[in-house]
Amino acid sequence: MYGLLKMIQVLSLLLVVQAAVLCDLDRGRIPNGLILAGLGMGFIWQSVSDGIAGIALFLGGIFLPAAIFGPLYCFRMIGAGDIKLMSVIGAFLGPAECFSCMVCSVLAGGVLALGLVLYHRNLFQRICCFTDYVREYRDTGKWTPYLARADERARFCFSVPVLISVLGCIGGVI
Repeated sequence: MYGLLKMIQVLSLLLVVQAAVLCDLDRGRIPNGLILAGLGMGFIWQSVSDGIAGIALFLGGIFLPAAIFGPLYCFRMIGAGDIKLMSVIGAFLGPAECFSCMVCSVLAGGVLALGLVLYHRNLFQRICCFTDYVREYRDTGKWTPYLARADERARFCFSVPVLISVLGCIGGVI
């Protein structure tokens, strides 16, 4: 019976994350309705599989991404939808596995960003943009959106590395 429940958990999580990636690639945002559906499914999964302890895992899993990625959102280095998507992952997997997925997402995102920089041959431009951003913040103390100063070639959907990390996590690679 547990094997069937685990398969339902994995398939549900994959369904939500894949739908989020498709929406993000198509529209540049992840719908809140999809996030709410994912959180609801994660809550049901945790409640059914672990009872009261599952609710604690659910809560820890949904708040961990906001606590860790919140500062990146303040600087507009990551979108709110990406944090909410990570919260859905935390709802299904709990805080420990969610943290692993977060680390792997950042690493996969770094590899993707490096690939884009090499492809567009704008590494020096990106380094200058970042150092100017840090210098401006240091001098003025004002937070401004980081990506406001970046061209479209510097942007990518973080939901893609999130999907890669989830596949690695549920596949046992992570």
